[in-house]
Amino acid sequence: MSTTAVALLLACLAAAAEMAGGALTVLHRRPSRALLLQLTGVAAGFILATVLLDRVPMAVHDNANGGLWMLAGFMAIYLIENLFSTHAHAHDHTAHVHVHDPPGMGHGHSLVSQFQAQDCLISPASAYAAFVGLALHTFLDGVAISAGFAASPYTGFLMFLAVIFHKLPEGFSMASLMLAGGRGRRMALGSAVLLGMTTILGALVALYASAVRPAAAPGLLALATGSFLYIGASDLIPATNAGDDRRAIWGVVLGVALYGLSGLVLHAFGLDHPH
Repeated sequence: MSTTAVALLLACLAAAAEMAGGALTVLHRRPSRALLLQLTGVAAGFILATVLLDRVPMAVHDNANGGLWMLAGFMAIYLIENLFSTHAHAHDHTAHVHVHDPPGMGHGHSLVSQFQAQDCLISPASAYAAFVGLALHTFLDGVAISAGFAASPYTGFLMFLAVIFHKLPEGFSMASLMLAGGRGRRMALGSAVLLGMTTILGALVALYASAVRPAAAPGLLALATGSFLYIGASDLIPATNAGDDRRAIWGVVLGVALYGLSGLVLHAFGLDHPH
């Protein structure tokens, strides 16, 4: 099987995990809040280890403008989250949708930061604002997988793992927000399905761009790396800080350890880190 086919297959698998999270929420079979916190911790640890130990050094090495591309990815997620979330805050009183902060916690603008109503991993003032921010993020998830395989099979599988660890909780979160915002089950499930489809779209766009212009792959991968840096450090880590379960902290440590283990497993299958 070609690397292009593998990249698209894994992007579809990541999308399926997102959709499954939404479906389980609609069916009221979502895991407990404690388990979601622990899964978020694992995702945070794995993503940060991948970004800091692998992607940032390689992005700078592979592309003279790697730093600029990473900053662009970081700022894109930052601006979308904060601008849309701030806009939603301003209209809360007309929408009659109120999401209250837990005691002792501020009402921030991050779309994927704190546990709030409905035990969500996302804390927007509007479910639609959350969808817009997450759509950009899931698009870049797909870009990361395809651009990773354009760089090397090792990088592609590593980016897939960084994506898949947070897909299920993300699907839970999106569907929960739609339900918390007074939307029906069809809208809740549809939002998770659409986020899954944007992951596939991102993979297809990156595959096309890499085929037409191979030199574009390092820039696209650096762009996705910047978005991962923001999601890991600004969204997922604060979610574990906000919880009252210390197992979430050990989840972060486990995520870092899994990054190291994944490198050993990939090497055992003949996929070595590109130098």
